[in-house]
Amino acid sequence: MPGAGWNFALFPDRAATHAGRVDALYMFLVALCTTMAVLICLMIIFFAVRYRASKKRPAQQIEGNTILEITWTLVPLGVFMLIFVWGAQVYFDAASPPRNSEQVNVVAKQWMWKFQHMDGQREINELHIPIGRDVVLNMISQDVIHSFFVPAFREKADV
Repeated sequence: MPGAGWNFALFPDRAATHAGRVDALYMFLVALCTTMAVLICLMIIFFAVRYRASKKRPAQQIEGNTILEITWTLVPLGVFMLIFVWGAQVYFDAASPPRNSEQVNVVAKQWMWKFQHMDGQREINELHIPIGRDVVLNMISQDVIHSFFVPAFREKADV
């Protein structure tokens, strides 16, 4: 599983089996965006200096370069498809709990979360779940949209 062995210092501790995969995808996206931003800035500086205005005769215009156009189309397409497939795998891994998962019914109200376990135990505004067990939260809202976010699980759900 990629990213399962490390934890970025600023991230909260992991409490879900898929959290390492979410972190790895996130760090890949940050690294990719940072690399592209630096590359674009360097290219802007290079081309601004290299092709600054001069009294020389203007360069001849190039009408088309099929190989270059195919390359700058297929390379980003490949990168976007990699991100899409990787993100879909992480999403479906997180959204597909095992069959023997513990069920907890959650009712969101204004200023309150009500939790009811299958054994009848009820909790308000605090959820206690067993360590090492898979848990499914069946969430509904009685009024407005609520956001349920657990950073250690790398999960956020709008109810």
